[in-house]
Amino acid sequence: MASSSFIVLPSTAAASACLPPRKPVAGAGKQGRSRLLCKCEATSRGAGTGDDDDLVLRRLDRRDVLLGLTGVGAAGAINLGGLALAADDAVPATCVTVPVTDQVIRCVSADGFNCPGVYRPEDVVDFSALPPPNGPLRVRRPAHLVAADKEYVRKYEAGVRMMRDLDASGDPRSFKSQAAIHEAYCNFHYKVTAVAAAASRTAGGGGGTPEIDFDVHFSSIFAPWHRMYIYFFERIIGELIGDTTFALPYWNWDAPDGMMLPPIFNNASSPLYDANRDQAHVTAVMDLNKGPGADNELPLCSDDACVKENNLSVIYRQMAVDTALQFHGNKFCAGGTPGSPGSLENAAHTAVHIWVGGDMGVLGTAGRDPVFYSHHANVDRMWHLWTTTLGNQDFVGAGTGDWRDTSFVFYDEKRRPVRISVRDVLDAGRLGYTYEERETLEWLDKRPKPATGIDRPAGPSVPAALSFPVALKKGRKEYVTVERPEEARASGGSSKKAPEVLVVDVTIDPCEYAKFDVLVNVPKGQEARVGPQDTEFAGTFENLPHGGGDGGGRGMGRLTLTYRFALRELVEDLGCGQDRRLDVTLVPRAGGMVVVDDVRVELCN
Repeated sequence: MASSSFIVLPSTAAASACLPPRKPVAGAGKQGRSRLLCKCEATSRGAGTGDDDDLVLRRLDRRDVLLGLTGVGAAGAINLGGLALAADDAVPATCVTVPVTDQVIRCVSADGFNCPGVYRPEDVVDFSALPPPNGPLRVRRPAHLVAADKEYVRKYEAGVRMMRDLDASGDPRSFKSQAAIHEAYCNFHYKVTAVAAAASRTAGGGGGTPEIDFDVHFSSIFAPWHRMYIYFFERIIGELIGDTTFALPYWNWDAPDGMMLPPIFNNASSPLYDANRDQAHVTAVMDLNKGPGADNELPLCSDDACVKENNLSVIYRQMAVDTALQFHGNKFCAGGTPGSPGSLENAAHTAVHIWVGGDMGVLGTAGRDPVFYSHHANVDRMWHLWTTTLGNQDFVGAGTGDWRDTSFVFYDEKRRPVRISVRDVLDAGRLGYTYEERETLEWLDKRPKPATGIDRPAGPSVPAALSFPVALKKGRKEYVTVERPEEARASGGSSKKAPEVLVVDVTIDPCEYAKFDVLVNVPKGQEARVGPQDTEFAGTFENLPHGGGDGGGRGMGRLTLTYRFALRELVEDLGCGQDRRLDVTLVPRAGGMVVVDDVRVELCN
């Protein structure tokens, strides 16, 4: 399949699950910059023009994101505001892993946020000890098609209305409590406790380090946690309406007919309605390549059919990755090298959140919009299709125990606190549900093709020198030439077992919407001729802002992330398998606080 959209990995200069990286032809050492905390707001920010480069570099201090990793690294977003490290202290290159369980994380009520679903440890029951589902599988159907089933819509609305009626009761099954679960796990209200102490001791510290902010994004925890979350949400509705066969509808934005907000969510008198959505988008065809207020500068589409074709290309890149590491992201790391999210999290998933806007456009409030649960039902379906229809495997072999043993506690439909692990949710059928597939998976045949509207140079390109770090600024493209691994060149390209990926290290403001595109082997000045349907369009980095919610004023450190773009099919389709170098263009679209720390090519295994 083809070049991927982005996947993200909070990174240091440490070793990764990939083979040794190849540095750019002209790179420079990273320089320390001063520290600044952000105050996350409840609204998503639009496109920025960027500050003076030196000021941006000072404000986004990469070292401040790394502070304390000698004792307390975190997965993805890390609040390290209370730590200090001398400017020349070394950061270890090891990843300290401990399975994340309810015994090593805790929710903290603060800043106006109250943790939902508090329970006594002695009341927790294991999911594996409960009776398995019986009877026929619950069938999740496309949301845009269930509108014709009036009885189903009536039941669904009744269930959500009954959940809302519980809001004032303190019942953990209430809609308010369910939405707060997402805010708690995705807006840094959970803290890693025992893991922090273990990481500190492993690194030679005394174990007295601060607790670490925990987020279910930015690692391979993303997919299974959200599967657990919407599973219990679905079961609660079924219990309240007295129908154990009830299944959530999924918003199949991967099909052309599903690329609009499903009608059942756009009835102002329905409990499924959210008035905070971007009103310009509620009746428009979704554009997965366009952010709020961002000027894409992509080849213009003159009709909805073109937009849909672009969207299908986005889905193809998301699914056309060769390894579980690329799809799910890396493991959660408690110290040393942080983990990495995968293409499942960072392609259409993020773009849909941004497109809907309002509550969905910020992590802290996303669960307050009922369409969130149908959106994530489709994200879950993408995982299901990746392992079934596409025949891929989740993590297997040695070293996967940490991932499978990861567990969390949710209240079920009977108001019981239930401990459920990743190994419990690897098979949707074992959870008692499946997906109805009534439409052709058109994205399967949307492998991008080399652009026909660009003038390609006859001879080899001149290596582009770029000194890192560099602050991205909208309206100014950045160019760099990167070396390819010798192993890939010798074989005329990489393999599915060890595919080439383009790695871009970035430092961002986690509270800001940010977006940039990555192009490969596009001659300077011809960037506007290349779009998502073209092979040269390697993918997009897009940040879904943190903040919002009841605790939206919390300070957060800057995030240093690594996004990986799949190159195996791109190199094959451009016929450059034996080339020594690739020309990379970074095209900023939105965000005033994005610093690129490095660009390189790796082989991932």
